[in-house]
Amino acid sequence: MSQPLVSASWLKENVGDGKNIRVVDVSFPMPGQKIDMKAEYLKSHIAGATYFSLVEVRNKDSKFALMLPSEEQFADHVSKVHGISNDSHVVVYDRNSKFGLFSACRLWWMFRVFGHSNVSVLDGGFDKWCAIDGATDSGDSPAMEAGAFMAKYQSQLVRSFEDVSSALQEKTAQVCDARNAPRFNGEAPEPNPKLPSGHMAGAVNIPFFKMLDSEAKVFKPASGVLEVFSEAGIDISKPTIMSCGSGVTACALAFAAFTAGQECIPVFDGSWTEFVQRAAPDQKESLQFPFEQ
Repeated sequence: MSQPLVSASWLKENVGDGKNIRVVDVSFPMPGQKIDMKAEYLKSHIAGATYFSLVEVRNKDSKFALMLPSEEQFADHVSKVHGISNDSHVVVYDRNSKFGLFSACRLWWMFRVFGHSNVSVLDGGFDKWCAIDGATDSGDSPAMEAGAFMAKYQSQLVRSFEDVSSALQEKTAQVCDARNAPRFNGEAPEPNPKLPSGHMAGAVNIPFFKMLDSEAKVFKPASGVLEVFSEAGIDISKPTIMSCGSGVTACALAFAAFTAGQECIPVFDGSWTEFVQRAAPDQKESLQFPFEQ
């Protein structure tokens, strides 16, 4: 298994020269951002990187946003579009300049869910790559030679609505919510104006960006990660489930925990988007709806 976090310098030294490293841009807009991330990729991206769309590669039959695709859909996409095989070392990144990372950990988690542990996150993303004059390309990536990828679903890394509802009611697991405090507290709207903000009764708020150094815009070391969890009253050595709005930044909390030695913390795929639409009234707190848009 590869190291979970790699620096831009490491990637620059190791990519190419026949090494089986596949770099994937999985940039995704933050709530409220009106940015076409595929268009940004076409303007400039790490040389040789392909673009992965979280909107396209998902379960489109689900009414909940960004739900995991099937094993077959994921395997077909990453092998044919990205040239990834089971022996590839995948390095994922995004181009979030505000925090240094936003969506990369979602794809890191997806690869692990489908049985591929040889995957790393580029610390600091595209900005760090550009800061060291890493090679960039524009336009679409050239057609990749198809890889040979077989997916094997890892159920221990995923939690359903039923799992989370039971864990909260029976207090068998801690639930962390990676959204910002105003959304968690019902003081700001959700990205989907049809949904109220607020939180699951019993969940603990840990905004994902607390795992990142606000100045350097890279992940905090393991000691810093553990301190953030501890300050929130969370012991990640005990059963823990990560959640957020639609399953993106929850993966950043799971990734942070992974770097601190807890390698099997699951993510609630449907997160608040699913929970708020399915849970009983007494399972939800601080609801505020509707908001003026």
